[in-house]
Amino acid sequence: MQFVLLGEVRAWRGEEPLQLGPPQRRAVLAALLLRAGAAVTAAELVEGIWGERPVPRAVAALRTHVGQLRRILEPDRVAHGPSTVLVSIGDGYALRIPPESTDVAQVERLVAVAGQVRDREPAVARANLVAALGKWQGAALSGLPGPFAQRQRSRLEQWQLAILEDRLALDIETRRSSDAVVELAALIAEHPLRERFRSLLMAALYNCGRQSDALDAYAQARQALVDGVGVEPGPELTAVHERILRGAMPVIAVPRAPTEPVPAQLPPDIADFTGRERLVDELAAQLTGAGSAVAISAVGGMGGVGKTTLALHVAHRVRDRFPDGQLYANLHGVDPLPTPPGAVLGGFLRALGTAEGDIPSTVDERAAELRTRLSGKRILMVLDNARDYAQVAPLLAGPAVLITSRSALTELPAVTRTRLDVLETAEAIALLVHILGADRVAAEAESAREVVAHCGLLPLAVRIVGARLAVRPQWTIASFADRLADEQSRLNVLRTGDLAVEAVFRLGYRQLTEPQATAFRTLALAEVPDLSIDAIAAILGISPLDAEEVCESLVDLSLLETTARGRYRFHDLLRLFARGVADEDESAVLVRVLDYHLASAKNLLSAIDYSNTTRLLVPTTVPGRAFDSGSDGQAWNDIERPVIIALHQQAARIGGRALDVAADLAWVMAELMDAGTGARELSRALESLLDTAIIEDNLAAERRIRTALGALLQVGLGEVEASLPHLRAVSGPPANDADRRLSVLASVLLGVAARRLGDADVSHRHFEHATDLTRALGDRSMEAWCLALVTRTYCEAGQYDEAVQMAQRAIALARESSNPVALGWATHELAATLSMRGEHRRAIELGTDAVRAAQHNGVRLWEGWARTRLAQIHLQAGNVAEAEIHAAGALQLLTKAADPIDRARAMALHAAALAARGRRERAEQEFGEAAEIFRRAGLSPPTIDRLFGPGAE
Repeated sequence: MQFVLLGEVRAWRGEEPLQLGPPQRRAVLAALLLRAGAAVTAAELVEGIWGERPVPRAVAALRTHVGQLRRILEPDRVAHGPSTVLVSIGDGYALRIPPESTDVAQVERLVAVAGQVRDREPAVARANLVAALGKWQGAALSGLPGPFAQRQRSRLEQWQLAILEDRLALDIETRRSSDAVVELAALIAEHPLRERFRSLLMAALYNCGRQSDALDAYAQARQALVDGVGVEPGPELTAVHERILRGAMPVIAVPRAPTEPVPAQLPPDIADFTGRERLVDELAAQLTGAGSAVAISAVGGMGGVGKTTLALHVAHRVRDRFPDGQLYANLHGVDPLPTPPGAVLGGFLRALGTAEGDIPSTVDERAAELRTRLSGKRILMVLDNARDYAQVAPLLAGPAVLITSRSALTELPAVTRTRLDVLETAEAIALLVHILGADRVAAEAESAREVVAHCGLLPLAVRIVGARLAVRPQWTIASFADRLADEQSRLNVLRTGDLAVEAVFRLGYRQLTEPQATAFRTLALAEVPDLSIDAIAAILGISPLDAEEVCESLVDLSLLETTARGRYRFHDLLRLFARGVADEDESAVLVRVLDYHLASAKNLLSAIDYSNTTRLLVPTTVPGRAFDSGSDGQAWNDIERPVIIALHQQAARIGGRALDVAADLAWVMAELMDAGTGARELSRALESLLDTAIIEDNLAAERRIRTALGALLQVGLGEVEASLPHLRAVSGPPANDADRRLSVLASVLLGVAARRLGDADVSHRHFEHATDLTRALGDRSMEAWCLALVTRTYCEAGQYDEAVQMAQRAIALARESSNPVALGWATHELAATLSMRGEHRRAIELGTDAVRAAQHNGVRLWEGWARTRLAQIHLQAGNVAEAEIHAAGALQLLTKAADPIDRARAMALHAAALAARGRRERAEQEFGEAAEIFRRAGLSPPTIDRLFGPGAE
C-alpha cells in the first residue's frame, strides 16, 4: 500500500485507490501515519481530531473509524481476527507498514541522500531535492479537520519551503542562476519576509552578472523587513550583501546550454503478457506510421480487461522508435478525483527539463509550452486511465499518443480506436500457464477451462486466480473452480492482496449519473443473454429513444456491451456486480420483461391471423414489438428464443406473478409450434417452470406449461411418447374458456400422436373432441384448423372421399373466419388427397397455392409442411425433378424449425426422388437417416413404396 499525505490524504493498494471515508477518518489515518509506526494514545487522537472540547462520544467515534480503517487496509483479515496492520497498543493504536509507504517517508529519504552527496555531487543532490518537492500535490493534509492536522500542515509547509531553499541554492551552484532568478521573484512575492529567499535571489542575480540588481534586491529586502516587522536584515542576508560590496562573492560561470533530458517514464513491461498478438501489431503500426499529424490511438474496454497492460507492452515494443523519450501519466480517470490536466502538463514539462519557475500557471499556457517542447522530437506519450475528452484534450502533443480509458472518448477527433475484449479461452489458459506452470495446468486441464470460464475470460480475474493458486500449491484447480461456481460469492473469491475485480468495477460505477446507475442496476436483474431496446424501455419505463441513449452511454463507459444494433448485454462478472448493488425487487423487473415478450408474442399471433387466443391471456401493460408480417415475427422469434428460455428459467426460480406471465408466454409460443434451435434447452426450462407451478399449486399455470411442453416434446423434439402424459393431463374437463382453448391444442396434438402411432380411431376421437371444444368456444377459426388436421387422418387411412369432404368444410370455415393459416393447411391436405386419387393436375395447383399462402404467413414450419405435401404430390405425379426441389426446400425449413419427424418425412421423400433419378447410393443413405429418426421417435419407419399411402408413418 502507498499513502499520500502531501496533498489530499489518499491511499492505494497496487493501482487500486482505497476509499478512505470521511475527513475525520482520514485524519485518524494521517495521525497514525505521521507517527511512523509509533503508538498514538486514544486521548492524543481525540484531542488531535476534536480539540480540547471533543464531542460526547468521541472515543466511540474513534473506535468506529479505526474499525472501518482496518476493513479498508486489511480486506482479507478474518472477521474479529487480530489486525497485523492497524494494531492496538494499550488504549491506542499504531500502523505497521513498510518503510517509505508514505510520501513523507520518501521525501525524508530523498532529502537525506541529497545531504549526503551535496558537497561532492551537487547535481545529484539537486535531482533528489527536485524529486522530493515533486511529492507535494497541493497543501499537505488538505481538507482534514482538527488541531493535529493544522499543526502538521504548518510544519510540512515550512519543511517544503526549506527543501525548496536548498534546491534553489543548488540551482545556483549548478549554474542555473537565471532559472533561479525567475522562480525566486515569484516566491518572494508570496513570502516577502523569508530572508533566505532574498539572499538566494541576490546570489543568483550576482552570478548572472547583475551586481547592481543584487544590491537593489538587498535594499528591497531591508525595506520589507523594517516596514513589515520592524527589524533589520539578519546575519545571512547581511553577509551576502557585504560580500557583494567587497566583490568577494564566488562567481559561477554560465555554462553552455545543458543537454536536454530524455524522459523514460514508462512503467515496466509485464513479464507474462499473453495473447493479443494482432492488436499489439496493429497498435505498434498506428503509433509508428509516417505522417506529420499526431498519431493518436485509444484503447477502450471494461475495467480489468487489460488496457494498461496492453498499452505498456506496445509502448515498450516501439520505444526504440522514439529516441527522444517516453512520457507516461496515470490520469486516475475512475478515481473520485482524477488527475487535473494542469498537473500532468506540469509533470511532463519538468521531465523535459523545464525549470519550476518557467512552468506557466494556466493549463492553456502549459499545453502550448509542451507542444513547443515536443516540436520536432520523437517522443511517445502514454496517457493511462483517462476519464473523458476534457481531461485528455490539453495533453495531446508530440508525434504519437497512446491512451487507455473505460470511456469511448467519442469527442476525440482523428483517433484510431481499439475496443479491447476479454481473452480467448486459449489465451486465458496460456495466462494461467504463465502463472502456475504448464504441468500444474495440464494436470487439471478441464478444471482450468472451468476456472477461466467462471472468470468470464477477464484478464484481471484470471490473474487473481493464478496469484491465489500460485501461493497455495496444496490447492487444486478443481477446488477453486468449485468455489467460483457459486455466483453469490464469486466476486468475493476474485480478490487477492491489492487486486480485486469488484473494486475495479466499483470505480466505474461511481462515475455514473443517476439515470445511468439506475439502468445499470436494474437491467442486470433480468438474467438473460441480451436485451433489445424495446425490452429495455419496458423494464425501465422509458421511451425506446431514451433507453437507447442511456444504454449507449453505458457502452461508452464499458459497463455494457452491444451485440448488434439495438441489443445489449452484460459481461458475466459485471452482471454479478450490478446485481449486488441493485435496489429494486428482482421479481418486479422479471415481470416487466416477461410482460414485454408476452405482448410481442400476442402481436405475432395477430400478425399472422392465426387465432383469437390472445383474448384469453393475462393483460399486458406495454404495447410490445409490432410486426409487419409473419416473416418479421419469425425473425424476432429466432432472436428472442434464448432470451425467452432464460426468462423461463428465472421465472421458475422466482415464481409468483412471474410464473403466471411466463406460463402464458409459453402457451403463445406453443401455438406457433416452431421451437427452432434450442428446443432441448427450452424443454428443460419448461420442465423447471412446471415444477414451480406444481409446488405453488398453480393449476392454471400448470395446464399452460404442460400444453407448451407437450407440443415441444412432440413437434420440436420428436418425442411422441414423452409428450403424452402432459397432453392427457390438459385434455380433461375444462373449467373456463382458457382451459377449453388449451384442451383444443392438447387434443389436436394427441390426435396427431395417435395417427403417427397408427391408431386412426383414437386419432379421430381426439380430433372430434377438439372440434367440439372449438364449437363450445364459438371459435370457427380454430374449428377450421381442426378439420384441416382431420383431413390428413382420413387421407392416410385411405378414406379419400371423407378426406375431401372434410378439407372442403375446413376451407369454407377458414374463408368465413378469415384464417389464412387454416386455409393453407386445409388446401395442402386437400391437394395431397386429390393426388392420392390420381387428380394430379388439380393437386399440384392447390399444393402450389398452399406453399404461397405459407410463405405469405412467414412461419417456416408451416411452409415446410406445405412444401413436404407438394413434394409428395409431384412425386406421386411422376414429376421427379420438382419433387426433389420441393423436398430439399422442405428439409431445409424443417431443419431450422426443429421438427424432426416431419423433417424425416421430407428426407424420405427426397430420398425417393433421388432413387427415381437413379442416385440410389445417396437415396439409401438419406432414407437410412430418416428411418433412424422415426425409430428414435418410437415410430415405425415407412418404406419408400408406401411413404404416404394408407397406414403410412
